[in-house]
Amino acid sequence: MEYIILLLSIIILLFSLVIPSIENKLLVKKARKDSAKAEIPPKTVIQPNGTQKNKRKNFRVKANDIYCIVKFDHFGDPKLQKLKDKTIEGYIEDISLTGMKFVSNYELPVRSDIRITTSFQLDQFVFSLKGKIVRRQDHLKFENVIYGIEFTDLLPNQQKQLNGWLNNHLKGNYVDRL
Repeated sequence: MEYIILLLSIIILLFSLVIPSIENKLLVKKARKDSAKAEIPPKTVIQPNGTQKNKRKNFRVKANDIYCIVKFDHFGDPKLQKLKDKTIEGYIEDISLTGMKFVSNYELPVRSDIRITTSFQLDQFVFSLKGKIVRRQDHLKFENVIYGIEFTDLLPNQQKQLNGWLNNHLKGNYVDRL
């Protein structure tokens, strides 16, 4: 009788150790499957072990919806030349030394031959930076469209001022924590 109680105790102990391990493995598999279905942020790669790795060259800082104007400078397509020097308004969601996330309710094409100038103010610094639209994100639930803008031809003083602002606002506002 004592052997049966001891044997049952060992079996119960084994089950209490094995079942949570099996449940944990199932949860990890489900989490990996769910993360594979979820939208993967741009410039992010899912590694074989299921973790995410950021491929951006620079860190991004939340900009708290800073007002921004985008002016069209050049179009490679002659049909779009009538838009030259036109401006649209929106706001900056986040920004880095190499680009920014711009949100607007205007629908723009993403083409490599369109050149723009972005104008905005960060604290005491006023920026007018050349760039191009490199990405577009549409959302069915929102009327706004999100654009990835890459800065081009940053002057040394612009780079210094932007880098200073980014470093001053980095604490607690870092976007690319993965």
